[in-house]
Amino acid sequence: MDRRRLLGALAAAPAALALGAATKEPKRKDPPQPRASKRRKGVKSPDKHVDVAVVGAGAVGAWTAWHLVRQGLDVRLFDAYGAGNGRAASNLPTMLYDPAQGGDALYADLAHDSLPLWQRLSDSASLPIVTPCAAVTTLLPTDGADEPPGTDRATGHKLRSRFGAIGWRDEEAALVADKAALLAGRRAILETILDAQVDVEDVVMPAPLFDKKRDLYILPDGGTARSIVYATGAWLTELFPQILTPARLSAVRYQLFQVGPGQGDVQYRPPAMPALVDRAYGFTLLPDIEGRGVRVWKNAPDATVDPDSFDRRADDAALAAVRQWLAGRVPHLAEAPVVASAAAHDCRTISGELLLDRLPGHARAWLAGGATGRAFALAPAIGARIAAHIADPARTIEPRWALARLTGATTT
Repeated sequence: MDRRRLLGALAAAPAALALGAATKEPKRKDPPQPRASKRRKGVKSPDKHVDVAVVGAGAVGAWTAWHLVRQGLDVRLFDAYGAGNGRAASNLPTMLYDPAQGGDALYADLAHDSLPLWQRLSDSASLPIVTPCAAVTTLLPTDGADEPPGTDRATGHKLRSRFGAIGWRDEEAALVADKAALLAGRRAILETILDAQVDVEDVVMPAPLFDKKRDLYILPDGGTARSIVYATGAWLTELFPQILTPARLSAVRYQLFQVGPGQGDVQYRPPAMPALVDRAYGFTLLPDIEGRGVRVWKNAPDATVDPDSFDRRADDAALAAVRQWLAGRVPHLAEAPVVASAAAHDCRTISGELLLDRLPGHARAWLAGGATGRAFALAPAIGARIAAHIADPARTIEPRWALARLTGATTT
């Protein structure tokens, strides 16, 4: 090649490179990797002979099993209807966690101990268990000026500027707990059981059958347990009718309605919408999460029911009362469509307290239930208390939770 041709070729090279760059397809990005699986380890088949048998796979029973497993004990978990079943008090999609607990220090301590365990469970689950939100409790004129730890007192004027979707009167006052949360109800129970790596056995458990010679409790399939826990809530009256009559412990009915905001309307979700306990008018509201709608119900139960047989459908009279309350408190939702409704039960003792005590005549058989409206959120700490009693038989029973408060008798 002569000098002239060489120079021409060199001059044309940049243009050719530029043309090639212009027509070259951009490098494709690597596709995103699938998210890491959060599926928990498989559950091994339960041994027939265990340290502890837990009856009732609701929130308290599930967390009791969780703590016992972490103590290194062998556990069997039983529920006649299965975990998170449709009859269970813990079957609802969301539950309120209120750190203040009405200023009751005993239950506030349980709340303080429970939240880290709920949060740990939430962090390890595929879907969140804990959704932070504020909780607002309106005050009555007769209430004192005390502010329970974790709350701030606010006027209606201040509340209106923060939670504008709710109708506030200037003169009313309320306590605001900013560290409250919504818990994922049934899903939380299933995650707790999976994290404990125990299998729920759908077996009808009778009152305890104790073999004195072997110093063990006999289970329906011939297995044994050194200790047994009945965390069955309202079903305690079915198992122990001579001790826990319906006058002492019962299932009480609430009728709940979830009303749906309009498309794209997020003002009814946290943080714009709090949980509201309206003591002045007797209703509770939970904000919309996961598109389920805003849940509303009357604070006072409207009937005592049989948890096995009562119909879980809500009725029109209860809906009319809810709509009347909404018209005054959350007017834009007063005529919103109902997207779900149910009649649900909770377990109430005559004292209003939790029941956590030994079964009379049995040193290693335990009863747990009651604490209407509180037990689910506090279940991690309640389960820890039960596990601690099993580990240390000399541990003192909390006097407020003693069976004697319900029966008037002396427990042994």
